[in-house]
Amino acid sequence: MVLSRLLRLIIATACVAAVSAPIALAQDPVITVQGNQLLRDGVPWTPRGVQIVGLVAPAGALSGKYVAANQHFGLPELQAAIADHADVVRFQVSEFGLDPQGALYSSAYAQEVQSAVQTARSLGLAVIVSLQAEPPAGEPSRCPLPDAGAERAWDVLAPMFAGDGGVMFELYNEPAVSATLAGWIQWRAGGEIIDPGGSCQAVGMPSLIADIRTLAPQNVIIVPGLGGEQSLSGRLALSDPAHPGDPQLAYGIHYPSPTRGSTFWDKEFGDASATVPVIVTEWDANSTTSCVPDAPGQARLLLDYLASKRIGIVGFAFDLPGTIVTDWTYAPTTYGGFTCGEAGGGPGQLLFGDYGAEALAGDGSQPDPAPAWIVSAAALTRLQALQSATALQSATVQRFFDTPRTYVTGAGSAVLTELGTPMAVPTAGFANETTLANRITRGALAPGTGAVVYAPGATRFTPSAQQRDPAHYYQLAARVAHAHGLLLIAAPATGLVAATEPLTPPADRDAAFLRLGIVTAAARYADVLDVPAQGDELYTASYLAFAHSAAAQAARAHPGIEVLAGLSSGDPGMSPDADELFDAYLGTRLIVSGYELDAPGGATALALAFLQQLDRLNG
Repeated sequence: MVLSRLLRLIIATACVAAVSAPIALAQDPVITVQGNQLLRDGVPWTPRGVQIVGLVAPAGALSGKYVAANQHFGLPELQAAIADHADVVRFQVSEFGLDPQGALYSSAYAQEVQSAVQTARSLGLAVIVSLQAEPPAGEPSRCPLPDAGAERAWDVLAPMFAGDGGVMFELYNEPAVSATLAGWIQWRAGGEIIDPGGSCQAVGMPSLIADIRTLAPQNVIIVPGLGGEQSLSGRLALSDPAHPGDPQLAYGIHYPSPTRGSTFWDKEFGDASATVPVIVTEWDANSTTSCVPDAPGQARLLLDYLASKRIGIVGFAFDLPGTIVTDWTYAPTTYGGFTCGEAGGGPGQLLFGDYGAEALAGDGSQPDPAPAWIVSAAALTRLQALQSATALQSATVQRFFDTPRTYVTGAGSAVLTELGTPMAVPTAGFANETTLANRITRGALAPGTGAVVYAPGATRFTPSAQQRDPAHYYQLAARVAHAHGLLLIAAPATGLVAATEPLTPPADRDAAFLRLGIVTAAARYADVLDVPAQGDELYTASYLAFAHSAAAQAARAHPGIEVLAGLSSGDPGMSPDADELFDAYLGTRLIVSGYELDAPGGATALALAFLQQLDRLNG
């Protein structure tokens, strides 16, 4: 084993030297992992990516649509991707063309790959290098998991980019092994794999990671899921020998099932995102490839779901017309007149619209990533009107709220377009689960609605049975919302304490709310939890403590759930000023991922002043 490894390294070193010496680039970004987050230059980062397939095989081994993709690759193509607000590009490269012992190996091809990556990096793009061993890579057969050929290919690739922290290594494209216990054991341990195509000797992921770490200790490694890279369910733990305390490992997912919804996505990869970074490294939903009739709606739901969990995505493919682009002008595909079987319909406009909104919001490029928001359409209208009336130069309101991480209640997609926030998620709010279910099942929500808020409280709008047993009614609300392709936002009020402990003094209500498990009951079934912290903003320590305890309860009940906290600029008798709202934000921005902004009419100016402080914080 030691001799074999030594021989591979000698051969690989000679091959790399024949291409060119590895170049340590200084361009930003440097990608790292901390806990379950990807960081770019030390700031939490959600990748916005496009895939390039034109380098999937050496030129002589390319076939079909990949030939034209290769011919069109170059600086203008990468510049077009940047114009669409992509900040990472994923190159699929051939195991067969990079394995020095393979018949397709070519030093010219290795040089082509290295040059392409360096060109992307020179433009400031991050890069994912993904090893491909399926037929597009130039040979008809493959091993369902990485084999010795993959090891040898990485022995060539890893030294090329070892000095560049902006390049990530995706170990193997779409392992064709089921996500079962036996499959995960093979994924980790390797060994002989027998399938209808024959047999091969797989290399376990830890072994492949260890090999790469001897050549490239720092680069983030993306480990693929199983089932064609569609699942992390049942994933076995991996370590990183170069970083045992904080593994520099992320995990790749492809094509989440478009018809299964958020409960299924939680199981397959969303819950995993609570503990490890997850990236959807390949995705498309066009009208000809595995089309579903409701692709436009399902695509919107998926993108909203990924945004809620800060899971990055790579659109497939920027050099294949009919997917996310229409032609070689790189104009995005659209869902206008979408029909399965008719070429041309695709999610490009939707995807790049989100990218543009996230870029405008400073997603990961500023000292603080843009928070998620819940805001009413009425408050948004008032904020925009006041901003216009005061002739502010910065588009503060649009920058914060025109993103797929904003839920606007009381508005459909047409209203949001009129408000200048078309990328926000149209959301309907309810205090009564029965009303919520009736409106959903009758199709009576505003057009484009992607999420519903269930906000029970101790008021006449919430039946007493729902106040006494929120867990049961949150389960019912989740069932109907998810069955109709909607995200569920849980927003329980602290007033629910009165239903079971009516003598609780107001000063003890927050503690009772936590003790009674209302957070756990809501979070277990929801996609997003809105913690009712508003009212405590005058007391930063209390606000922080309540938000922290509620977020911890929610994470235990539902790993990966997005937690927001309430902020109000106008609680009766408890009105904070902009500085106090800002202090509440500063104290919790690392605990929660966003806020519900309650901005009553009389407190619009205060809310806008708070937003301006956030704007200044983000440069």
